[in-house]
Amino acid sequence: GKTPNNELSQKLYVMSIVSSANKKSLLCCLEKDLVGDIPEARYGHSINVVHSRDKTAVVLFGGRSYIPLNQRTTEKWNSVTDCQPLVYLIDLQFGCSTAYTIKEIQDGLSFHISVSRNDTIYIMGGHTLESNIRSPNIYKIKVDLPL
Repeated sequence: GKTPNNELSQKLYVMSIVSSANKKSLLCCLEKDLVGDIPEARYGHSINVVHSRDKTAVVLFGGRSYIPLNQRTTEKWNSVTDCQPLVYLIDLQFGCSTAYTIKEIQDGLSFHISVSRNDTIYIMGGHTLESNIRSPNIYKIKVDLPL
């Protein structure tokens, strides 16, 4: 999202569907202020819910973002770049965000798919803009949430 000054905000927006008492589904938006390692605005990313040690967190990975305003030229005004290959672990209760590197993931991936089961995320496919390669890899990320 953007602030009234047209700057990108440091909030995470989580959309969910909630069942109401009259059997209708409601679309809800949770706005969460983040602290710590704030992920840049992006698209083509994935976000997964993980459960470990009776705790829940979300993991954000991949995507593309527009080149920052101060680096744009007339020729590259709407250019995009792959986001850094960082994995963000976000605690929705407190809004804490921490970025991690995974040595097996060297390039940013966009438009991949990911699935999570309990404490494990599987990332498949995707595209790397810089090398114009579609990844044949499947990555397995096991998340061990702190107590």
